[in-house]
Amino acid sequence: MLSRRDEISVRRVRSLLTVLELNSFTQAAEELGLTQPAISQHVTQLEKQLGFALLVRHREGLRLSPAGSALLPALRRLVAGNEAIVDQLASLSLGTEQILRVASVASFAAMFIGPAFHALRSRFPNHVLDIVEIDSEETFQLVRSNEIDFGISSVFVPSPGLLFEPLCQDGACVVLSTSHPLAARSELGDEDVLAQPFIRFPSGTTSGNWLAMMSERSGLQPKTVVEVRQLMTGCQLAQQNIGLTVVPEIAARSCPLPGLAVVPLRDGLPSRKLGVVTSEFHQPSDFENAVLSQLREMTWPVRGIYAGR
Repeated sequence: MLSRRDEISVRRVRSLLTVLELNSFTQAAEELGLTQPAISQHVTQLEKQLGFALLVRHREGLRLSPAGSALLPALRRLVAGNEAIVDQLASLSLGTEQILRVASVASFAAMFIGPAFHALRSRFPNHVLDIVEIDSEETFQLVRSNEIDFGISSVFVPSPGLLFEPLCQDGACVVLSTSHPLAARSELGDEDVLAQPFIRFPSGTTSGNWLAMMSERSGLQPKTVVEVRQLMTGCQLAQQNIGLTVVPEIAARSCPLPGLAVVPLRDGLPSRKLGVVTSEFHQPSDFENAVLSQLREMTWPVRGIYAGR
């Protein structure tokens, strides 16, 4: 049985994750520049250390065991954390004074964090910004564990030890190709949207939650043609007239693609509130305070202007 004194090898975990990703020990060996027996040995040693099987074979190929599935998020964080250390050491060796670690909604990062950082470059020329694009409860875990300095989230719920400062809010809009028959409309209703081929974002995201609300109140189910996870991918597919989708307005503004139209929803949906998540025990640096101050200045004009649509 693994004890707290035992150290889990990052190399072994990386081999396991690569085998899982490629569904092949041989391809994993090629990807990592190792031999197939070495990859097999890494996985076997890791399973022996943990005390249970991590991979099982099915007709479709390799899959994680139930125990492996339970550990998967932690194993991924272990590898990602090691890679982050290597990257940060490389930056520090080049004269970087500080690395500001932030987790953010992708659209907010594009619209506000990037420009805020750019505006401060002359004051902090040797500082680096490290952004992780997520919007889930994982943000809160990263803040608590001090793996990031602050997060930008739209899914915050009151939690011990965490502070939340609202910055702005936006509402739902429909994104579709300018060549789509509905693009000329001044607004669209639930029935208009759900009758069309739909580009769907995962449940748990703001877009996914809004879609569930639209379906519930209209009694209609979306005609899903594509499921995506990345905002830019969804907008690009809408641009190609593969389908339409519903996203927050700031998200639509962050993807100003040619040939992409944005139309308001006729019936309002609950607005998305975006804000800063920090730990009450965290002591911000001068650089972090400057970035947060810049974000407050940049977002105040858009605070609440979409609310109630």
